[in-house]
Amino acid sequence: MKLSFVTANLGSGGAERVISLLANQFCLKGYDVEIVFFRDRLIFYELDDRVKIIVIGENCQSNGMWRKMIWLRSYIKKERPDVVIPFRVSVYCTTILSLMGLSVPIVASERIDPRIPDSFWTLLRKLLLPLVKHLVVQTHYIKSYYPKFLQKKTSVIPNPVRDEVFKSPDGLHVQDANAASSVQSSNSQMEGLEQEKLNRIISVGRLYPQKNQEMMIRAFAKVADEFPDWQLVIYGEGPLRTELEFLISSFKLQDRVLLPGRTGHVIEELRKSKIFCMSSDYEGMSNSMIEAICVGLPIISTNVSGTEEMVIDGKNGYLVPKNDEERMALCFQVTIRSEELREHFSIYNKGLATQFKTESIVNQWESLLNSIVK
Repeated sequence: MKLSFVTANLGSGGAERVISLLANQFCLKGYDVEIVFFRDRLIFYELDDRVKIIVIGENCQSNGMWRKMIWLRSYIKKERPDVVIPFRVSVYCTTILSLMGLSVPIVASERIDPRIPDSFWTLLRKLLLPLVKHLVVQTHYIKSYYPKFLQKKTSVIPNPVRDEVFKSPDGLHVQDANAASSVQSSNSQMEGLEQEKLNRIISVGRLYPQKNQEMMIRAFAKVADEFPDWQLVIYGEGPLRTELEFLISSFKLQDRVLLPGRTGHVIEELRKSKIFCMSSDYEGMSNSMIEAICVGLPIISTNVSGTEEMVIDGKNGYLVPKNDEERMALCFQVTIRSEELREHFSIYNKGLATQFKTESIVNQWESLLNSIVK
């Protein structure tokens, strides 16, 4: 089976990470896999050498969108992949328009909460999504947004996590929390397996308005004096860096709130932390939150799409209303104070981990794609 993933590029975003994981796994299964880039040849994540990369602009020698769409149509018509899989609303809408009238099935992947007001993309969704063969979304909450006729051809498939999440620092593969506990209790060599944790809250995400790190910083500032040995570390890069640095400076927290930029070692940094925080105004399903759950971090997050299906308030973390920095500060305070509470949240989260294994998610995608081709 030949699969053509379509994206803007393979930058450091969550959707791009999912594409790279799926492409690599389908290659291992013997599929013919290619990724078509609408924008540029940016590849942040490691790819299997067998994954074919097609950059439309390099082939049509134009940055004009219409030229790119015409080239894509011609290319797909010639190559005839079994399924075309565009990720993100802007990409899948452009792809649908480009391939309109061709018999190649399109499986669109929604990566964000479609309830977010945007008259242009909202209109295009309504006009174009009925034309796809199938739609994949990350949560049941997102699926419920669409009309009944579209829900009938919509599947909920969560994001996979890297296998690295399920390996202990010494490389031992941990199947689940119960197995890890069993091994640890029966083998004294497992002592010291856990990485030494730092007194810090970690967050991972672009420095971008959607992520609303300003709220997180303000909330931490409210409790910083009470917990002088704790830090807030926000990994990511983006256009709001200068603004956030100024905010941190205004609270005189330069040595307590850190913006170290992107990291290629997210799992390692999560393991060294004690709490994970997300302050987004909207999401699809946060990859970094899934990874934090899988390594057993307590979660403090705004109550947006994807979070209520992963976080049960008071069971494995806390959900906070959007822009409620007072409530987030209170959750910081309660969770930092109690090591016993953090351990309780950690055990619960490790028990959720197996549902996000790459093998499980890839099998769901494979079953869907096989049914479409047949």
